[in-house]
Amino acid sequence: MSFGNREWFYTFRELDSLADSKQLDKVSDRILKQYSALTKNWSKQANSEWTCRIYFATNMILNATVLLKNAEYAEEKNLRIVRPYIEYYAVLSLLRCVVYTLPSKSWEQGRLIEISHSKAINLASDWLSFFNKEEAQELKGLCKLLKAQRELISYRAPASGDSNLDNNYDVVRICTILAELAHFNSVLLEASVNKNANKDDFVVYREDIEKIVNVNIEGVEFYDHNDAVRLDYVRRKSPYPSNIRCKMTEGQTEDYIGAWDHDEDDDSDLYHGGSPCDWQAIFDIP
Repeated sequence: MSFGNREWFYTFRELDSLADSKQLDKVSDRILKQYSALTKNWSKQANSEWTCRIYFATNMILNATVLLKNAEYAEEKNLRIVRPYIEYYAVLSLLRCVVYTLPSKSWEQGRLIEISHSKAINLASDWLSFFNKEEAQELKGLCKLLKAQRELISYRAPASGDSNLDNNYDVVRICTILAELAHFNSVLLEASVNKNANKDDFVVYREDIEKIVNVNIEGVEFYDHNDAVRLDYVRRKSPYPSNIRCKMTEGQTEDYIGAWDHDEDDDSDLYHGGSPCDWQAIFDIP
């Protein structure tokens, strides 16, 4: 797909179903103006925050990919009880991915990572409405359905099992749309940074990295070594907010998805993340 005389670093799969090239040109111009307001006042702090945001957005795409791969495995093994959880959280990961790329949302010293489910749904849906209002309303409706089905199984423990659950939707398609929206945003951000920012500001602060690698949930502390290693590499080698597809690396994706593989590769009854050619369901992961 070609529009706006711009290199998108990606072959979109669903974007042309949301709007034609003329509409996409208008939307990209509108979004670029919002990013320009940021990048014309670029600073080391802004660069650090946005680089971490784009990195974390890549993790959201990888997380949704792992969830959907697990959904395939569950389907094969008749583990139907997990479907409402997996589908809801796969979509939620991509909603958050979009939010992390929005020029209107502040990093808030890392608190953006903890955005509530309802805010993520509303913000991402509102952004999608720039491209297609009808699709945005359908997204809100689907999120409402997926959340209700998850809570039905979690809290009401229906005696009829999953017989009342609806499956008349394409979760892979909506995840693909959201991933592409986030990438679309990130390309425009990168273009604006390249045009307006001073390269002397291309630094990433360790305190922003710490917001991602150190996690406190209900007073319980977690530390992610792999994220720390990857973000330190970003800090040293690519300390600026490039587009999502280019920010991903083969090592990152292999480590992320491989972390969920079982150690015993010869046991066919255990879940495996699959080969790299199987990771492309919602995004062209390297």
